Amino acid sequence: MGAAVRNVALYFAKFLITAYTSILAPLLPVLMREMDLSLTQAGGLVSFFSLFNSVLQPIFGWVEDRLGYRRFLCLAPLWVGLFLGSLGFAGDFATLALCLFLAGIGICAFHPASFAAVKGFGAENRSVVISFLLMAASLGFVAGPWLVTLFVETFGMGRLYLVSIPGVLATVALSAIIPPGRERQGAKAFDYPLAKIIGPIFPFFLFALAVSITAMNLYSFVPIYLKQKGASVGAAGLFLSVFSLGCALGPLAGSLAAKRVGRPRVTAFSAALSAACLPLFFYAPAGGTGQAVVFFFLGLFLMLPFSILISMAQERAPQYVGTVSSFLGGFVWGCGGVLVVCFARLAEAVGVERLLGGLVLFPLVSLALALAVRSLREGG
Repeated sequence: MGAAVRNVALYFAKFLITAYTSILAPLLPVLMREMDLSLTQAGGLVSFFSLFNSVLQPIFGWVEDRLGYRRFLCLAPLWVGLFLGSLGFAGDFATLALCLFLAGIGICAFHPASFAAVKGFGAENRSVVISFLLMAASLGFVAGPWLVTLFVETFGMGRLYLVSIPGVLATVALSAIIPPGRERQGAKAFDYPLAKIIGPIFPFFLFALAVSITAMNLYSFVPIYLKQKGASVGAAGLFLSVFSLGCALGPLAGSLAAKRVGRPRVTAFSAALSAACLPLFFYAPAGGTGQAVVFFFLGLFLMLPFSILISMAQERAPQYVGTVSSFLGGFVWGCGGVLVVCFARLAEAVGVERLLGGLVLFPLVSLALALAVRSLREGG
């Protein structure tokens, strides 16, 4: 089987897994209505799911180094689709949490295996393959909310189990296309040198964490805010897709802009523009085109510096590039997701709209870091 065919199968699986990952937030208003969940419970589901689909990825990478990546890569789409499709049958909060836990484990196992598989393919230009892999992931986040809300509005939650069918097809395709082979990377010590890297990368981690907290709370609570304003579930899903598209384009736009104006200006402009966009979001008519456009640019501006932050952090600790990348990649997003439950409790006290408006504090913190911290001010 040619490398191109194998790569396409991997791209499809990456798209599918990230689409699956993105379906919880647009389903929250439906789950809250049908199961009488509180905002704290809804936020807890987001935090719980985020914990098990991102924070633990380094552990699965370690396991796959020893056991091989193929079985994790091939079985993950089936596993994730099965348990996310089971959300329609969940009758209580505990069952919802169990389904999300099991699905999150599958997602957490898939992502390290997908990047290991690129190396296993022996592609002539692996960077191009990885670029398409990341693009497929971004498209999955864009399409997932819209597709699942369209599905639920058409067929209802009772038939959500049908979303597992693409997972079955992806597992069959990957199992047939990716042959067993010498996939083990060799035993490696799982010893993160925290003491050596935490100082040099800490400002970049804080900036990335502020972005993650802002984006995860917007992603989780904007659908609820729109529902309170009378928007449909479909409109909420469309808003999330628009926001995800902006987030997907942001790092590429930021990297291109940095070549012209420099990395320090991009990081500072990102924080300033994000802080300006948040109030504009509430001035536009709720659920309208203008608000959707602002939401797109908010995602774009938030994510402008993300690839730059990772690059600068890698330069500060060049001997630990993998460790640094994991902290500013999946781990920081997992932290942002886990903290959603705290913000959900705050939303119950002050209201969803006030909570979303208060998120402007985090871009302002990022702006202060960009202007005050030498490593950010000087571009690494």
